[in-house]
Amino acid sequence: MEDFTVEKPEGRNLVLEDSGMGKFRWIAGILLISAVLCGCGETEEGKSKTAEAAGAEVEILKDGSILETMTETFDKSYYDETNLRDMLLAEVADFNEGLEEGNVTVDKFENTDGKLTVSVKYPSADVYSAYNTDPYNNKALFSGTIAQAHEAGHSFDISMTDVNGEKTIGKDDILGMGSSMVLISESPMRVKVAGKILYVGENVEALGKGRAEMKAGENGESLGKYYIIYK
Repeated sequence: MEDFTVEKPEGRNLVLEDSGMGKFRWIAGILLISAVLCGCGETEEGKSKTAEAAGAEVEILKDGSILETMTETFDKSYYDETNLRDMLLAEVADFNEGLEEGNVTVDKFENTDGKLTVSVKYPSADVYSAYNTDPYNNKALFSGTIAQAHEAGHSFDISMTDVNGEKTIGKDDILGMGSSMVLISESPMRVKVAGKILYVGENVEALGKGRAEMKAGENGESLGKYYIIYK
């Protein structure tokens, strides 16, 4: 993938004064701009109500880094691709100034045949959480072993079901799998993990090949914490 060199443009104001979102967030911003330019924000009948259902996926890589990719229809002549790209690169540069190690990078920003594909890579789940969580959004994400999650204070007073829907396990069984990996999300999303999904928590549907969908409520809201165990 191409890795863009990120330079912070002088004098650029990245706060969307009228959006109610606070600091610009690249996925939310693209969807917001698309909705505003189209003059509507309706959900097509039968379309998934998962947040970022317009083609977003969060991938947990083997080294613990996070790759978030979104593909969105971007085929109107009045869409300003250059301005949107500059806003994203500037925000990433601004965010990286406060990081002690590792950087957020824009790996892809490509408009092909009216489809805009954007990929942003984060060095860790902690950095992903920091970048995507603000007073208006809570996209906290944990990725690590079950033992690490428990030590970090995540509750496992839950039940989880295997991908075939045949076996349900509880807290004691889960903690007994301490070396297995767990993904815990505060918000609904479509995810891909670097391994085989073993168990999913409430409101999570395994889709095969390491992929799963964390389901949202009627208005796209979170339905609580989402858990995926994989190995």
